[in-house]
Amino acid sequence: MSSDSGQEQLSYEDAMRVLGYEPGAIVSPHLPIFRKVASKLEALVKTTKDEHLRESFRDELNRLNEALRVVVAERAREPSLRGQGMRLRLVLALLVVAILVSAAWYGNRRIEEGGYLRDREGIAKLEAMARLAVESRDWSGAEEVYAELNKLIPDSARVREGLARVVDGRAEARRQKLGFLVGSIRAAVEGRSWEEAERLLGDLREMEVSHSEIGSFIKVIQAGRVSDRIAGLLEQAEEALKEEQWVALGDYAAKLEAIAPGHKQLTRFKTATEQGMKVLEERRVRARELYEKALALDKGEFSDPALETLREAIRLDNQKDYQDLYNKMSAYTRLLKVPGDYSTITEALAAARSNDKIRLGEGVFNEPLSLNVKVDLEGAGIGKSIIQCEAEKASVLLSTKQASGSRVAALTLRQTGISLAAERYPVALADGGELVLEDCLIEGGAGHGVAVINGGSARLRSVEVLKCGWDGLAVNGDGSVADAVGCRFDSNFHHGIDAWGGGRVTVKSSRATRNGLAGAVLMSRGVRSELVQCTIDRNREVGISISNGTTAVLRSNRVEENLLGGVMVEGEGTTAGMEGNVAERNRKFGIMVDRRSVVQPFRDNETKDNVGEQLMLKAVMPEEVVPPPPVLDVSGGKSLEPGPEIPK
Repeated sequence: MSSDSGQEQLSYEDAMRVLGYEPGAIVSPHLPIFRKVASKLEALVKTTKDEHLRESFRDELNRLNEALRVVVAERAREPSLRGQGMRLRLVLALLVVAILVSAAWYGNRRIEEGGYLRDREGIAKLEAMARLAVESRDWSGAEEVYAELNKLIPDSARVREGLARVVDGRAEARRQKLGFLVGSIRAAVEGRSWEEAERLLGDLREMEVSHSEIGSFIKVIQAGRVSDRIAGLLEQAEEALKEEQWVALGDYAAKLEAIAPGHKQLTRFKTATEQGMKVLEERRVRARELYEKALALDKGEFSDPALETLREAIRLDNQKDYQDLYNKMSAYTRLLKVPGDYSTITEALAAARSNDKIRLGEGVFNEPLSLNVKVDLEGAGIGKSIIQCEAEKASVLLSTKQASGSRVAALTLRQTGISLAAERYPVALADGGELVLEDCLIEGGAGHGVAVINGGSARLRSVEVLKCGWDGLAVNGDGSVADAVGCRFDSNFHHGIDAWGGGRVTVKSSRATRNGLAGAVLMSRGVRSELVQCTIDRNREVGISISNGTTAVLRSNRVEENLLGGVMVEGEGTTAGMEGNVAERNRKFGIMVDRRSVVQPFRDNETKDNVGEQLMLKAVMPEEVVPPPPVLDVSGGKSLEPGPEIPK
C-alpha cells in the first residue's frame, strides 16, 4: 500500500497508461511537464469551494503522483531513445492531461459562479430583512441580520453603515422612552396618582439611575403624599367634629400633629377635643345618675318612666350593667316574639295588648305596619331587622292616636319601588298620637321620611333619615310636634327638616346635610321652633330658612358650605333669636335678615369665609313664596292644605 494515498501500488504498465503511454515508451524527458500538471491540480484542490469536486481533484492528483513515482522508479525499463513516434506520443499524453485539467478548472469555475450567484441572492434577501427590521424599529432583529450579512461580506461598508443605524436607533428609542416616562410621571403627579407616579419612577430608575429629574420627582411625590394625607385628616377631623365623635377627633388631631405640627387647624381641633372629652365625661356621670334612678324605680313591675330613664342612660353611655337592667325591667311586661310566637309582625300587633313588647329577630319583614295600640316594637339592630313595603301602597309604619306612646327601636324602615304620584306615603307617619323612634334607619321613601300630622308628635333619638323623595322630617298641622336629638337627615330630595302650617320642631345635636333643597325650613306662623347645637351643611339651597311669621331660636349651630347661603330670615312678623352660631364657607352669603323681620337677641354669632356678603341685617327680600309638597292625611284619605315655603 502507498504510504501517501492508501491506494494499491500501480504496476509499471498501469502507471504508463495513467500518463497516456504504452509500456516501453520513453517518458523521462517529459517528466518536468507532468510535475507542472501535478502542481496545477494541487492548486485546484486548495482553491475549489465544492467539497465533492475537491475530493475528485485530490484523487486525480494522487493517481498522477503515484504514476510518476512508479515510472521514475522503473526508468531502467525504458528502451533506448528513438525519435520515431516519441513526439506524437508526448503530444497525445499532454493532450489527455490538458483536457483533464481544463475540465477540472471549468467545473470549479462553474461551481464558484453558482455559489456567487447564490451568495448575491442571499445578500439581497438579508439586506431587505435588515431594512424592514430598521423601519419597524426592531433593533435586536436588525442586529442579528447584519451579523449574518457580515459572514457573507465581512467588514463591508454596508454592514458597518447598517450597524451604525442600529446603534443610533437604539439610542433614539431610549431617548424617546425616557421622554415618555418623564411625561407620564408628570401627568401622574398632576393627577395626584402617587402610586402610579412611583411605579413609573421605578421604571425610570431602571433605565437611567442617574437621570437628572429623579431627585425632584421623589421630592414632589413625597410632598404630594403628605399634602393629601393632611387633606384627608382635615376632612376626617371636620366630619368627626360635626358628628361630635370626640375620641375620633382626638385621634385625627394627633395624626395631623405628627406630620404637620404647625398646622393652623390643630389648635381648633385640640380645643374641640378637650371640650368634647369633658362632654363625654359629663355624659358618663349623667348616665350613672340615670341608672341609679332607674334602679331605685325597679319595683318588679312594668314602669314606662323607669324604662325611659334607662334608655336615656344607655344612649349617653352604653354599659353592660345598664343594658342588663333594661332587659330585666323590659321582661316585666308581656313579650311577643317574631318569629317564634308569631310568624308576622301584623299577627303580633293584632294579638298585642297595651304596653306589650314585640321583639323582632333578624330578617326582612315585607309588611306595612299599623299601630293601633301602645306597644314597644324593638328589632335586633339597624340592618339586622328590616321592615319594608312598596312605596305605592302604604307607609311602612303608621302610628295612630290610639297607639300614642308607642316606641319603635333598633331596626330599619324602608320603602321599595318608586312612586311619582302627587300624594305619596311617608315611610313613618305619626298621625294624631305620640310615636317614639330610637336607633332607627329610615331610607328610600318616595315621600317624606318621617311625617307628623293632625296634632301628632314624634320623638326621634339617634335616627338617620336618608335618601327620601321629599323631606327627611316633615311636621305639619296645628299642634304637630317633633323633637329630635342626635339625628341625621342626609341626602333627601327636598329639605332635611321642614315645619309649616302650624308644625313645630325642636332639634338638638343633629345634622342636616347634602339635602336637595334647604337643610332646615321653619315657617309655621306664630309657632316657636328651635335648632340647638346642630350642623347644617352642604345643602343645595340655604342652610336654614326662617320665614312666614314664625319664631325661631338658633343656638350654637354650625352652618357651613351650603350652596345658596347660610342662614336666611325673611318676611314680615318673622322673629329669630340667634346666639353663638357660626356661618362659614357658604356661597352667596353668611347670614341674611330681611329688613321686615326681627332678630333679637343677636349675639356671639360669627360669619367668615363666605362667598359674597358675610352679614346683612337689613336686606330687601322678595315676597313670593311657593308651596311645599303635600302630606297624605291617612285618616281623611286626602292631602292636607299645603302651606307656604321658602322663596325661590
